[in-house]
This record gives sequence, C-alpha cells and structure tokens, in this order.
Amino acid sequence: MHGGLTGVVVLFGGALLTAWLMRAVRLPTILGFLAAGIGIGPWGLNLIYPEKIEFFANLGLVLLLFTVGLELSPEPLFRLGLRVVFAATIQIAAAALGIAVVGHLVLDMSWPTALLIAGIVSMSSSTAIVLKHLSDRGTVDTPVGMLLVGISVFQDIAVIFVLAMLPLLAGHVAAGQGWEHALGRSGAALAGLVGVAFAARLVLPWITRQVARFGGRELMTLFAVFMAGLGAWCADWADWSWSLGACITGLLLGQTDLRHQLQAEIIPFRDVLNALFFMTIGMMADLAFAAAHPVLLAVLVLGVLLLKAAFGAIGVLVSGWPFRLAVVVGIGLSTISEFGYVLAAEAARLGLLPQEHLAPIITVTVGTMLVGALLMTVSERLTDVLSSFFRPRESRLSAAAEHGPTPTSHVIIVGYGVNGQNLARVLRSTGIPYFVVEMNRRNAHTARQEGARVIIGDAARLSILQSAGLATARALVISIAEQWATRHITAQAHAARPDLYILARTRFVTELEVLYRLGARQVIPEEFETSIEIFAHVLKEFAIPDNVVEQQVRLIRGGRYGMLRGRPSDRTLRTEWMRILEAAVTQTYMLFAGSVACGRTIRELDLRARTGATIAAVTRKGEAVTNPDPGFRLQDGDVLVLVGSHKQLDAAKVFLDPPPADEAAES
Repeated sequence: MHGGLTGVVVLFGGALLTAWLMRAVRLPTILGFLAAGIGIGPWGLNLIYPEKIEFFANLGLVLLLFTVGLELSPEPLFRLGLRVVFAATIQIAAAALGIAVVGHLVLDMSWPTALLIAGIVSMSSSTAIVLKHLSDRGTVDTPVGMLLVGISVFQDIAVIFVLAMLPLLAGHVAAGQGWEHALGRSGAALAGLVGVAFAARLVLPWITRQVARFGGRELMTLFAVFMAGLGAWCADWADWSWSLGACITGLLLGQTDLRHQLQAEIIPFRDVLNALFFMTIGMMADLAFAAAHPVLLAVLVLGVLLLKAAFGAIGVLVSGWPFRLAVVVGIGLSTISEFGYVLAAEAARLGLLPQEHLAPIITVTVGTMLVGALLMTVSERLTDVLSSFFRPRESRLSAAAEHGPTPTSHVIIVGYGVNGQNLARVLRSTGIPYFVVEMNRRNAHTARQEGARVIIGDAARLSILQSAGLATARALVISIAEQWATRHITAQAHAARPDLYILARTRFVTELEVLYRLGARQVIPEEFETSIEIFAHVLKEFAIPDNVVEQQVRLIRGGRYGMLRGRPSDRTLRTEWMRILEAAVTQTYMLFAGSVACGRTIRELDLRARTGATIAAVTRKGEAVTNPDPGFRLQDGDVLVLVGSHKQLDAAKVFLDPPPADEAAES
C-alpha cells in the first residue's frame, strides 16, 4: 500500500509542478507531462515501481479513451463531407506505405512486421494533443480546427475497427488456419459485436433515464466511471484491449440523451487523465535504446514527423483546401497518438509484433509527441516560411477564378460565414460593390449563388488580396475566426495600403491591441459587443433615453473596451461618464388624446415650472417647429422635443401621460 500511495503522490505531484512550469513558460502542458514521466521513471529518478507503471498507464488510457468515445461524433465528417475522408485516407495510406518501405529496406524488417508498424504509426495522430492545443487557443470551430478534428475522428474510427480485428487475426494466424476461415470467423465476431452494440443501444437509454431520474451529480459521475470500468472489464473478459472496451462504452453512451450531462461530469477530469497517461507513457520510454542509438532515434522521430506531416498536407491539398491550411493540418497530424500505443501494446501481447520492437516504438512515440507538441505552437510561422518557397497551384489560379474588371471603391470581405453573409446582404441592398475571398469551397459556392464575385483562396497570401482589388478597395473586412490569419492579413494589407480602412473581427480580448498596432482601424471583439447589446437593452428597459445609451456605447468603444476589460478608468473618463449621466438630455414625446397638454398653449401648460423640462421643438404632421412661441397651441398627435435631466424628463412624462381609462371614465 505504501508503494501505491507513493506512486500516486509522485505522479500527481510531478504533474502539478510541471503543469505550473509549462504555464509559466507558455509551453504545452503535455510536453511537461512527458518530460516529467521520463524524469521520475525507471530511467530517471526511479520513483515509481516498474510493476506499477503499466497499471497506471492502462488506468489512464481506460478513462481517457472513455471520454474520447463519449465525445466521438460523426458530425465533423458530415459537416466537411467526403473530402475529409479522402484527405484522411490519403494521409494514412501514403504514410503507411512510405514507412513500410523504409522499415523493410533500411531497417531490414520483414514485410509483415514493417506493414504492421507502419499501420500503427500512420493510422492515428494524438487526439489529446490536438484537442488541447485547439481548446487552449479557442480555435476548435475554425476551418483548421474542424478539419483536424474531422480527420482525427476518421482515424479513431479506423483504429477502433483494427483493434477489434487484432485478436481474431492473431488467433487464427497462430493456429495456422487459412485466411478464408479467419475472415469468416472475424466477420462472425464483428457481427456479434454489432449485435451487442445494438442491444446496448436499446438498454442503455432506459438505464440512463433511471440514473437521471433518481441521481444527482455524484451519481452521474459514479455512473460514468463505473461504465468505463465495466467496458474495460468486458473487453478483458473477451481477451480484447481494456481501452477498446472503454472507448466503445463511451461511444454507446454518447448516443443517449445523457451524453452532454455525462460529458459535463467527466470532462473536468480530462486534464488529470491526460497527466496520468502522458506521464506513464514518458516513464515507459526506453532511454537505454535512446542512449545506445541517439542518431537512429532522432532520424526515426524526425522521419515519422516529416512523412506524416507531408502526406497529411498533401491529402488536404489534393482534397481542395488551400496551402496554408494544409500545412497547419499536416503538422497537427504528424504525431503518433495514444491509440498508436494501444495498437502496439495489443499487437505485442497477441504475438503479432515482436516484443523487442515494442520499447523502441514507445520511445519513438514519446519523441514524436514531444517534438510534435512544440511544432504545433509554431505551425503558423512554419507555414509562413514554407509559403515563401512553395507557390501552390491554387494561389496562381485563384486570381483567374473570376472574370471581369476589378471594381473600385469596393469592400473586400474575407470569410463568408454568418458575419460575412450578413455584411454582403447589406452591401448588396445598398448598391456598394464587394469582393468575397473564401477558402471554403462550400461557402464560396453559396456566395456565388447569391451573386457575389468570389476568389477561392487564402487571404493571408498578398497575391490573393491583390486579385480581389486591394489597390482600389475602399475597405477590408476580416470576418474569419483564425487568430494568426487575421493578424497576417491585417499586417500585409496595411503594409500594402496604409490608407485602407481595415475592420477585423476577433474572439480574443488579447488581440485588440495587437490588431490595432498592425494597422486595423476598428476591431470588433465578439464577447464585448454582445455585452454592449445586453446592457443597452437593459438601460432602455429602464427608460434611459436612447441618446444617453448611445453616448455610453461610444465611450466604451472609444476607449477600446477598456472598461469592459477590467482596466481602471482614468479620472477624465470617469468625469466624462458622470457628465453625460448628469447632463441635460433630449427625449421625444407624442401627445395622445386625453393628455393634459392637448388644447392648451405652451404658456398655459407651463411645463417648465411644473416639471423642470423644456419644450425645445414641436413636430406636427412631419413639419418641425423649432423654439415654438409660448402661444403655440398643442394638439393630439404632436411630437414634443423635451430637454432636461433624467429626473425632469421622467416627471414630464408622468405629467403629460393621459389618465388611465378608469379615471377618465369617473371624470
């Protein structure tokens, strides 16, 4: 027991320390977990008993892959269409073929072993690293994020299928049976798996309804952890991988009505599970192999990263996405994932992979995770460098995609999402010419159907902006969600046209000053604009005049949202704020029949003496009478322009309002 408790304290103490250090130096925490695992493992300080390492690794994997299965949804595949399947297939097949050829010809492996290792390496990329990177930067919903998640989903589905096939294949090959018999038995086993899954889908909704009916948060969390353990136990009983059983259980629960609630209960543990798994993977790295073959290890790690990134980028590029997006996605797909470790360990356990190859595979996996996590943080800069050497076909042809003369004094809209479409409709209705730059072909097709002139390409390339008439444009509106691309487009557009009005949209508070510094005239932060709309409606509900609300909005925007960002306002701003609130303001008021003012002259009404408010003007039948004479007689339908303080205007409104219907009847 003492040893087990020591392991728990060392593991999570090391995770806490490294997470804090990585946050301090702004590096991925997963990088720290892997390094900490290497440091406290048997090849470092040896603080964890070797026999405990595999148990901790399997426990972390069970819970981690249960959450992966719970979140695994085909929605990204449906949203992106068959192109994402095509891109993923090219990446897996081409990388596997390249790695297998190198393994057979250079490393002198047999073809079966080389193909098996190539499949393990190429079939999956680290979903945990990708999702952590995207969620930390808030870019899950961007084109890069959606494509990375879509390809990762396809890879995970493929790995689950292969994991289900491995025990069947191993058993029949070991027995020396024919391939026809093996395929027949495999098909029967898969049919049984489908039957069990179908039965579970019928039973689980009823079970989850009972849990939701009688349970609270603690019961929901316990149910999720129990189901993960039950799935792993069933898989172990069937001689399958624990992780496969937990992942399939998560998939089945993900189809129930409790999916989102279960996610809400177990997702807070994700960082803990990431720490547990990646630290144990780091402990399993064979530093003796690394010390004996440092050059070979470096070549293998860099070779895997290069091959997977290159073929991933080629697959995305061939499928119709632009060069910059293809490079970023390729880098994101370059690592070997946690599923790769599961595949390797399961193949070794079943005798399909020689045991002597398992430790080097784990070591290379750790190496790709370490380097790949770093590469993802600089993927945009790498894209800039590669873009300067390669001029892909799409950037040369995009300029010729639209025919006709380039308009002048037009608006360039970068991104045809919801914001871009709304802006385009307004510009179209007012007769202002515009050009759309969009790299999503579906959005570009929508823009063309709505009558827009479109260039399909990456606006981060200056040549694309020039093709859209940058030299003669009146304004550039950047409505995309990608942080790096927004910066890059703003900087190069301002450098080419310092006089151009550039309006940029951003999701991030930290981007405000950066984009202003790069040349944007106006930056619209989504969250702050929503906050402004909320408080504007609240103030109007309290009968605060529109002009006061507008002045307050102008103050906030004029100060670049400093008040909403928690910055202490200076004395001048506070004084101006109070002056606006206390100053005399203007409000309009329409007279209705029954008002005390109807039929009286301004002198007879004597509104100023009664309330303090002054009648500055009167509008009657569309004609304005400014500074009306005291003998001007008021009538039903007149619109009075009143001037006074908030308190005076409120009193005037009460005085001028017609009496309630019951009081009028009594009188």
